[in-house]
Amino acid sequence: MKNILSRSDRNIAILDIEACALGPGSFPIEIGVALVRGPSEPIGVGAKLIRPTTDWIEAGVWSKSSEAVHGIPLELVQREGEAIEEVCDWLNGLLGSNTIVATDAPRYDQDWLDTLFEAAGREQRFRVFDFQVLMRDFNADQHRHLAYRLRHDRVPHRAAADALRLASVLMETYWGHPSRSEPLSL
Repeated sequence: MKNILSRSDRNIAILDIEACALGPGSFPIEIGVALVRGPSEPIGVGAKLIRPTTDWIEAGVWSKSSEAVHGIPLELVQREGEAIEEVCDWLNGLLGSNTIVATDAPRYDQDWLDTLFEAAGREQRFRVFDFQVLMRDFNADQHRHLAYRLRHDRVPHRAAADALRLASVLMETYWGHPSRSEPLSL
């Protein structure tokens, strides 16, 4: 079977979400995507700040400790965040049904996607997989290299930078050379 990273019929994207808190009452505040286009193509990187709905603010939880980790204050997402409908449309347009979307925190990220899409009245047109699915055919050396790099690289805790970090290490491990990146256009 051909490795999932070598398949030309599917796009690969790494998704990361920053949220206001962990657990019940939390909601997404930033979504980042790193689109892996192939071994010689730059990784496309994009992110959207999400403007919280009134319901999220009134019924949700804002954690100062989570804010200290990602550095995104509530005032910033209220002022500069995009409407939830626009964020959902951007994600569906970018990822669609022909993209393998992977994340290193599928339980949390899918919960936050559910919160986002439900509030926007939109249908999510992509499926989220655990990042591990992309490493299914890796040999032992590749697994060790990936684990080492992820353990020793600084985690930025911003959605686009986190997604790019995972995609870059994945590409370097699989294709054997560092990757380049460029902003996504959509």
